[in-house]
Amino acid sequence: MRLGIKTLEKLARGTTYLAKENGYIAFYRYSKAQIQYMAQPSYDYGWRNWAKFTGGIRLEFKTDSENISFDYIASCSHERANTVDLYIENKLHSVYKIEEKLKGSVHFSLPEGEKLVTIYFPNESILKIKGFTLDGGYKSVKDKRPKLLIIGDSITQGAGPEIASVSYVNILSREYKYNVLDQGIGGYRYEPCDLMLNEEFKPDRIMIALGTNYYDAVDTYDYKKAVCDFYERLNQLYPNTPKLVMTPLYRTRELDMERFMWCINTIKAECAKYDNIIVADGLSLMPNDPVSLSDGVHPSTYGSIMLANNLMKFMKENKF
Repeated sequence: MRLGIKTLEKLARGTTYLAKENGYIAFYRYSKAQIQYMAQPSYDYGWRNWAKFTGGIRLEFKTDSENISFDYIASCSHERANTVDLYIENKLHSVYKIEEKLKGSVHFSLPEGEKLVTIYFPNESILKIKGFTLDGGYKSVKDKRPKLLIIGDSITQGAGPEIASVSYVNILSREYKYNVLDQGIGGYRYEPCDLMLNEEFKPDRIMIALGTNYYDAVDTYDYKKAVCDFYERLNQLYPNTPKLVMTPLYRTRELDMERFMWCINTIKAECAKYDNIIVADGLSLMPNDPVSLSDGVHPSTYGSIMLANNLMKFMKENKF
């Protein structure tokens, strides 16, 4: 049985819409209005391309099929977390690594009987697929959980861990009470002018995880003004939506601790102005240990799991 775009739309999680492009199906995390905005020549910094990466996107359904296969094209190969991960009943079963082949085929063998299948897309690549085929039937699974929008940088996008499914966002989507939309972009910073209502995904909760990029750009980026304007704009758009802000995580690469702490305290001071924002201190969520970082900035597999677990604990304690 070959599944078309209309069926895959029902099975997709962490997306706003799907589109057919040159014979392949593309999966988008941003609304059509946001994608159109990012297509403007003035929107640079590489963000327009990284926004199309498939971090946090997954397919979820029940099936009695013993084989799943599809063709793909990808934009990147050797980055970390560039894997397609298959979970059965929320347990890791198989991993396909996108290495040299930016165009190829994925095949997964599954056990007998009906089971819940989740397929996680790569975090640091644009993955498009075609010919998604099962040798059995399928059932769509409705996600009735409240919707959580997470706005962040490459850490939210999923850079760092060895496989895509163990990014902190993917762990939240798998183990916590929210249907999560990952809007993390590599290199992203506080940009109030980018904020707009997402008509395709109307969040019940919003989480912000920004602040480590450009923290030391004193001459080229007004950090304090950007943070102030960002939260003012965000609360204009979503005045009644509860929000959680995670301040920057500990880093070892190019660390000016005095400046870094000033940035963290700037975020905390701005968030304190709003009754609907709670703040999670990033320095307390992931251990100050080189093992927790893959490259001095991004969480390793160990760090990502630790971050997700501590973040879920914080959310539960604060009823978020």
